[in-house]
Amino acid sequence: MKRLLLVPFAILLFSCSSTKTTETASKSEKNEAPLYEVLSQSAYQGRDEKSFEVIGDKASLVKLYETIHDTEVPKIDFKKQRVVALFLGQRNSGGYEIKIKNVEEKDNKIYVTVEEVGPKPGDMATMAITNPFVVAKINSTKEIVFK
Repeated sequence: MKRLLLVPFAILLFSCSSTKTTETASKSEKNEAPLYEVLSQSAYQGRDEKSFEVIGDKASLVKLYETIHDTEVPKIDFKKQRVVALFLGQRNSGGYEIKIKNVEEKDNKIYVTVEEVGPKPGDMATMAITNPFVVAKINSTKEIVFK
């Protein structure tokens, strides 16, 4: 009986690590650097409430990484870049995700299109509370607008 309880707990424990990715967008029109790069994302360890945030200084970035329980804070040149953090909020099961669908520069602003993904009917999903999030670097200091 103890083994039956231990197996699901072990699976949940090992699936709780955050995922580091280096997804990048197409290159911006004015320079050769990609307009954005995903720094960190996970279905776990995000915030309980839905929120979108722009980080413009190192102290705020360190605080953000503390809240997602990640000790590897990326190096950001805040004279040229900003960081966005998108939190989907708490969900009662797995299968949820928050993504950056598109980042474009228009009218002297940066528009970040956010996509929220949920499980489809009939999909298998973990029965654990999740808090999906994504953190991305924006290679611009222009005003950021979320869509």
